[in-house]
Amino acid sequence: MIFKSHLISMIIYAALVSTVLALIRRDSKKDQIKYFLSLFLIMTAGALLFGWFMYLFF
Repeated sequence: MIFKSHLISMIIYAALVSTVLALIRRDSKKDQIKYFLSLFLIMTAGALLFGWFMYLFF
């Protein structure tokens, strides 16, 4: 593992996936940026919520 924190790994993964999907799915630069930000925030928030949820039960 490159990073000691799983959260940092998940944030970098979210950034990479969001970048690729924004470039593939949207044509204009403005739409790509909006799509990237929305995907990145959703994936990051999902990772935080899922981690918090797992902390409650494990």
